[in-house]
Amino acid sequence: MRSSDLASLADVTVRTLRHYHRIGILPEPERDPSGYRRYTIHDLIRLLRIKRLAALGLPLDRVAGVLDAEEGDHDDLLGGLERELDDRIARLTRQRTLLRVIREHRTAPDVPPELARFFAAFALAGTSPAMNRIDRDQSVLLAHLLGEEGVSYLTVFYERVAAPGTVEVVTELARRFDRLEADADPAVVGRLADDFAERMGALVAGLTWPEGSADLLDRKVHELFDQYMRDALNPAQKIVIARVTERLEAPPAR
Repeated sequence: MRSSDLASLADVTVRTLRHYHRIGILPEPERDPSGYRRYTIHDLIRLLRIKRLAALGLPLDRVAGVLDAEEGDHDDLLGGLERELDDRIARLTRQRTLLRVIREHRTAPDVPPELARFFAAFALAGTSPAMNRIDRDQSVLLAHLLGEEGVSYLTVFYERVAAPGTVEVVTELARRFDRLEADADPAVVGRLADDFAERMGALVAGLTWPEGSADLLDRKVHELFDQYMRDALNPAQKIVIARVTERLEAPPAR
């Protein structure tokens, strides 16, 4: 039979056959005088065995070893495949849960799912799209750099921000910050910085960064956030952020 006949009988494509030849799990038969490959029933059986093993989740680079091995106990092989499948199911279940959370709160799919409900609350409170974008970008960056423990920190922080009575105040501060002109009066800049620092100080009071993250915060996060702020903010807004950061990092007065 020709390659098209074999592919049709096995319900695969001719391209799949060529791939199996290329990686060495299906021997390539001799060609007839017309230049066509001629397959036998034995090739079909081997191809069906390959399909069966692949359907069980066996990687193609391990298929040849199973096909060519003497009959024996495959319990270890099957046990390993089962464990891999369990892990894959667990990952897919977590992924489905995260997708449902994002859909429920109607937030952007690139937002850390643990924070989706907070971004939904901020949008509902009237935070501008520009401020939502900045907050989202910073959260994505922090969540990546600090890992799961960092997301836990952000979750606690945002729970405080989203609390009734607080989210309205923070939203108003965000509106003032968003409206701040590049050449704003220094007095206006100073008042906003003071109000922001006071509110942020209360929100981060008692919160501690995940263990082992201090060096990361000192060396990388500050540098990356400074780069982001240079691109995203105007001069007056940068002054506000610098003053707030200075206030928050200052040692407590004695």
